[in-house]
Amino acid sequence: MPPPPASQTLAFDEIPAPVRAIGAALAESGHASFLVGACVRALLAGETVRDFEILTTAPIQVLLERFELAVPTSPSGHSVTLPTTSGPVDIAGFRYGSRIEDELEHRDFTLHAMAYDLGARLLVDPHGGRSDWAKGALRAVCDAAARFAEDPLRALRAARLVASLGVRADLAIERAMQGAAQALSGVARARIREELRALLLAREADEGLALLHRGGIEQALAPGVGEDAPTVVAALPSDLDLRLAGWLRGTHASRTLRRLRYPRPRVARIERLLSLHPIDAHAEPTLDPRLRRLARREPREFRNLIALRLAELAAQRGDAASRARLDRLCTRVEALQRAEAIGQRRGALALDGRAVMEQLGCGPGPHVGRALRFLADAVAEDPTRNEPEALRALLETWRDGAQTCREGTGPLDSSTR
Repeated sequence: MPPPPASQTLAFDEIPAPVRAIGAALAESGHASFLVGACVRALLAGETVRDFEILTTAPIQVLLERFELAVPTSPSGHSVTLPTTSGPVDIAGFRYGSRIEDELEHRDFTLHAMAYDLGARLLVDPHGGRSDWAKGALRAVCDAAARFAEDPLRALRAARLVASLGVRADLAIERAMQGAAQALSGVARARIREELRALLLAREADEGLALLHRGGIEQALAPGVGEDAPTVVAALPSDLDLRLAGWLRGTHASRTLRRLRYPRPRVARIERLLSLHPIDAHAEPTLDPRLRRLARREPREFRNLIALRLAELAAQRGDAASRARLDRLCTRVEALQRAEAIGQRRGALALDGRAVMEQLGCGPGPHVGRALRFLADAVAEDPTRNEPEALRALLETWRDGAQTCREGTGPLDSSTR
């Protein structure tokens, strides 16, 4: 959603009733309360808000006494979370002074340094957050280096906001990011992963990643990322595994993912995706059983590999030969998948298990299943083979190959294993 005009304000009745009730309860206890942070920006834009943040002059003891459902949520003991029908509300006491302006001086960016006084029903904007947002500008509050020193994750958050809100960071933020890059090593990995997730899936992920590169954060998180990574990621579907793979191509991706403590299944999926990339470098599917099986049995992964390669070729302005090779591969795989209904249903084969045993001169056993799988694969490649005589000829070839392997004089086709 585009930023609101600088003159737009926030009407009290636009704030959900449960949140207004918290302000009223605190006022009855003699304490001021202010909505702060991203929820104020979102309310100004008319967006749906699911998480609210309130700063108050009330000590935590008052919060726990006044709100029975409140749960302490910070190690320092100065904040609680209160569930409401409009979403969770984080309530914290003042930390930097007795005025809301003192608190806002320590927010991260000016568009988050706005507060709404729930008692006076006024918007407090001492750092020009509305104006910056209307101009599409991302500025740190007062001094960017000081704000990032308070919490180095803010340097990564700057890139995420650029990606998700379409704002542009000023040069002061870029310079301060350079100094905060190494300090990210002391930030909880879960917090880093969440910011990366939001950045990579945002509508302007390329702009956010470009800022990570210019600000030195990328080198601290994932050394060796290619210059084309922002363009590749932006061209990919909004899928976290796929976009992580697009970002980390050509790097020690597994090492980076493990260092950031991504779950093992996700690391394994991305490792596999990158191990098969670029897909057009592999043999034609008629010659590569692994690729053939992938296209038939794991179509989603195959589509991801195609999407990754297409995005890469577009970003690198790949040569016509590479694109033509990929097109041929896709055409062949589409034919395989259309034929799958015949090839994978053994009941549709022109030879059944009994006929296979008669021709091989054997009884039931695992070799019959292997023979049927071989015939099914052959029909998937070329449906015209699904005739009794053609399948018998193929079966003879398969038997000769299996016999040769047992005698140690030649390789066994992978489809017989």
